[in-house]
Amino acid sequence: MIPFKTDPIQFRQRQLFPTYIFDLLPKDHPCFVFDDIFQMLDTSSVEEQYSP
Repeated sequence: MIPFKTDPIQFRQRQLFPTYIFDLLPKDHPCFVFDDIFQMLDTSSVEEQYSP
């Protein structure tokens, strides 16, 4: 049988993903353009409808 992870360091990892995934991307990655656009959107009316 082949073990899932052979390296004990990988086996004992505490995080599956980094805390902030965008830290792994280059600063000129296209996703940051979308992030800027989404930050400018006014979503307050939608949030009011779905907030308790």
